Amino acid sequence: MKKPFNPNDFDTDLTVADIAQKFPQLEEIDFTKVSLADEITKLNYEVISAEYEDLKYKDIKDYYSIEVDTIV
Repeated sequence: MKKPFNPNDFDTDLTVADIAQKFPQLEEIDFTKVSLADEITKLNYEVISAEYEDLKYKDIKDYYSIEVDTIV
């Protein structure tokens, strides 16, 4: 029997902390001058957290809890 499509099967629990480990160059950027959302889009990720505020913090560690998703 074929299983019905469930879009929630594709949900992930990725955070900025997870992708920062994969892309250490993000640690060098001042995110009060450069948009984190723009930078991670270049890496095929997008911000999905409603709590995200662009250009608020300088250090990426302050964004670690922000949820992201892979751009397909």
